[in-house]
Amino acid sequence: MSLAYETLRYINRARRNPADAGDPNLLARLEKYAKQAWEGIVALHAPASPMTWETRMIMRGATQTSNRTPFTFPRPVEIVGFLPTLIQVTTGALITPTTDVIQVSIDTDNQNYLTSGEGISTNAGGNIGPYVCLSAMSVQTPRVLGYKLENPKPNIGFTFRWALDVTAGAIYEDCIIAMTMYARYL
Repeated sequence: MSLAYETLRYINRARRNPADAGDPNLLARLEKYAKQAWEGIVALHAPASPMTWETRMIMRGATQTSNRTPFTFPRPVEIVGFLPTLIQVTTGALITPTTDVIQVSIDTDNQNYLTSGEGISTNAGGNIGPYVCLSAMSVQTPRVLGYKLENPKPNIGFTFRWALDVTAGAIYEDCIIAMTMYARYL
């Protein structure tokens, strides 16, 4: 249900029976929908968010999977979008990193995953677990998020890995991965 629909429904009921306008249950329901509303996320390329945070880490071309890169927000937030960027830091004859050759696993508080690649087979067989292509997390993909992190100081973590197996040696140039987060306080 949308906030507009619930508001119109409340108004219609209050008009039919004015005593219902002060009903605590109806007001609680309307408040719940207002807090969960997607209204305000207005454009796919520019979600409504007054704050921008960023975390960075270096991804070595010879290391398959990075350590978890944590970021702790000062208070509860709603993340409305991500923008991943890469800066190549070595040059040579290896593959130039792009957001299409890096996968990301995003978790909150080291336990709840926001990404999942279950059901997708890899070349080695099996599932890819909580990883998705890094470029899929961009707000430029036409996609807007609405992750509400309600803990007092929510923590989000990013773990990156190369799409191709590098255990036999580096095939990618080293790069810095930056994950920008567009958010607003709850």
